[in-house]
Amino acid sequence: MARKVLGYIELVWTCDSCGTRNPGAIRSCTSCGAPQPIDVKFERVDPATFNFIKDEALIRMAKAGPDKHCPYCGTRNLAEAQICVKCGGDLTVGATSRPVGEIIEDETDLVQAASTNQADPTRQKVERKPLPKWALIVMILAILACCVFGVMYLTRMNQTDQLDATVSQAYWQRQVPVEAYQLVRASDWESNIPSNAQTYDCQMRYRYDSDTPKQNSEEVCGTPYTIDTGTGVGEVVQDCYYKVYEEYCSYDTMQWVVITTLVEDGYGTNAIWPSTSLTMDQRFGTSTERYTITFSTRSEEYQYTTTDYSLFQQAVPGSDWVIEVNGFGDITAISPD
Repeated sequence: MARKVLGYIELVWTCDSCGTRNPGAIRSCTSCGAPQPIDVKFERVDPATFNFIKDEALIRMAKAGPDKHCPYCGTRNLAEAQICVKCGGDLTVGATSRPVGEIIEDETDLVQAASTNQADPTRQKVERKPLPKWALIVMILAILACCVFGVMYLTRMNQTDQLDATVSQAYWQRQVPVEAYQLVRASDWESNIPSNAQTYDCQMRYRYDSDTPKQNSEEVCGTPYTIDTGTGVGEVVQDCYYKVYEEYCSYDTMQWVVITTLVEDGYGTNAIWPSTSLTMDQRFGTSTERYTITFSTRSEEYQYTTTDYSLFQQAVPGSDWVIEVNGFGDITAISPD
């Protein structure tokens, strides 16, 4: 999600020594002269509005980076400063920069949130009420039951028995689709339409979200908030994304279309493919084949379906096989005896 900068606002900080509120860009208390601490908490001057500053010097200062705190006297200095403005100490070694990027929460916002909860005791009670013991017991039992059933399912799935079986029936089915080259009506995004298609009836539709502006896009932004730049100036930003719209069109084009499907089926192990005569504008599509072998044991019958014709040809009715059956009664493997 893209971050959109709306502007910059001046912040304030409260002196830990005397309690005086000072402009954010002032590096020492205007009342007692105490240096601004490195862990100072900045606040907005007016939590209700954003009074954007127009002073280019302050804006450049905010963009330059966080201030440095002198390792000798604790005074705050500009990001590009090499020597402390108060004691003349070397700032190239040991100077500490204030962390940046933190979202500034206003005390008034926190007070309003607390007041809302206090004004609505029912809501406060519901939010803090723990789950009753019986609900926790039910949740634990449900989780245990899911685990037990999962283990039982996997056990039955993986547990197999080898059985002696005889082929009682062999059934086969083969299908071949017939396609014709025809004019068809289709629809797609304009960028995907074939070059030889006749396009008409297009309309703009939402297609995807983007982090950057695109042609025919709609900007959607969240609530503005203030970022601590480490300079006493706050950067007001919004998180935005862009809903991109593109032309979605219906069009006519020539395509291969299935007009019928030829089917051959029967019993025994000698399967054949369906056939027919094709015209100049027709062709065969992708064929499919399926073979079903029925096995009989002393107590039950089992069916096994495959697409392996070589394996199917060995399943002559009356032949003996060894089959593996899992706990659900499904055949997992077969082999001639």
